[in-house]
Amino acid sequence: MTAVLAGTRLPGLLALVASHARTMAHVPLAFIALPAEDPNMLRIDVAVGTDGERIRGLTVRRGRSMLGRAFSTRRALSARIAADQTLSVLPAGPILILPLETGEGTRGVLAVLGRPGAEPFSPRTARQLLLFADMSARLIELAEGVRATAPAAPAADGAHIVRDLRPPRLTQM
Repeated sequence: MTAVLAGTRLPGLLALVASHARTMAHVPLAFIALPAEDPNMLRIDVAVGTDGERIRGLTVRRGRSMLGRAFSTRRALSARIAADQTLSVLPAGPILILPLETGEGTRGVLAVLGRPGAEPFSPRTARQLLLFADMSARLIELAEGVRATAPAAPAADGAHIVRDLRPPRLTQM
């Protein structure tokens, strides 16, 4: 909340969400997939931790992936192994995929991936992360609203700075 109120832009906020989810789950990798320009695709925009660079920018089909299933159904998905062809570049460990859903729409999905051979996520951890994802979706929505309604700050010479107030791509669903 502090980051949102301080004006952190959406990419920074998403990185904070992924980092905090990774810490909460005690896992090597957390990532966020958002709707891509193609309405049938999701793109992994934020990946924090081990192998994050391998999946950042990866696009997956909504209808043929675990990420897409969680996004479309608005239901969390847990698997013992991330056995998804679209995520084949990752080590096969337990995965928990959580929709970033506000009740009015799904903004994206948050996923945490455990180490290969690790036990599936406990019900307690899954519940905490589900609540965190719910809160995070609302913060994302709030960040978009704060950005859209922020007054222009006066420049040093007295002229007004015109800000780009177009809604971010994330809200186009």
